[in-house]
Amino acid sequence: MKLYVDKGLFIETNQPLDISIPITTEENSVRAWYCGPVKIEPVRMGDFIGDVNQGGSVNFKNIFLNPHGNGTHTECVGHISKEHFTINQCLKEFHFFSMVISVNPQKVKSELDEKTDLVITKDEIVHKLNTGFVKGKHRALIIRTLPNQSERTHKNYTETNPPYLSEEAIRHIVEAGIDHLIMDVPSVDREVDHGKLTAHHIFWNYPAKPQLHKTITELAFIDNTIADGEYFLNIQIASYESDASPSKLVLYKIQSE
Repeated sequence: MKLYVDKGLFIETNQPLDISIPITTEENSVRAWYCGPVKIEPVRMGDFIGDVNQGGSVNFKNIFLNPHGNGTHTECVGHISKEHFTINQCLKEFHFFSMVISVNPQKVKSELDEKTDLVITKDEIVHKLNTGFVKGKHRALIIRTLPNQSERTHKNYTETNPPYLSEEAIRHIVEAGIDHLIMDVPSVDREVDHGKLTAHHIFWNYPAKPQLHKTITELAFIDNTIADGEYFLNIQIASYESDASPSKLVLYKIQSE
């Protein structure tokens, strides 16, 4: 079905491009921050069991997971704030014009320790936004880090020091007017940064003037079949009154009449 998203522009709703990673109980499911695999277990109460294959009348199961460590998730400023801001309160719009860009992290010597980090620099962001990006129109930015490998859908990122955004890069993203930042790594910040979370604080302008409407999505997966460029984005969350929710992100190609 055609859905018009602007004058003369439409998407085909039956042609979605899912960039989220399914949440599974598999041992090799994607995870980070020392989180174990997701658990989905039938409820047991007396003679009742919530599993049809075990003799129950219905499937009735509990799910145990950590949104930040088990798969694609979307978070609000409540992730770093003393105040109780929730993703359900903060995310009030769900459809955005967006840009997908692919970036090459650069090797940089960390000031925190002796490790050589892979850092997404401001120059790389500026270079990739030079083509097609329109400030004020594209409110969402989707960053695919290269090389992009399918193993990301089942990788354990704990203690791997994944790529992250430099301070200059996140400041440029803020200045570009991005309200919704989507990345395919566990965090916009360094895995071990002694609790600074610099990029998170800059993006949400916390604590000076918290930007409650802005979100960060991490652990997405942008398949190589999805070209860089403009898309219409739909962000889907569960209505959690918490700082983050597992999320499903869907892209649609924008077409003109």
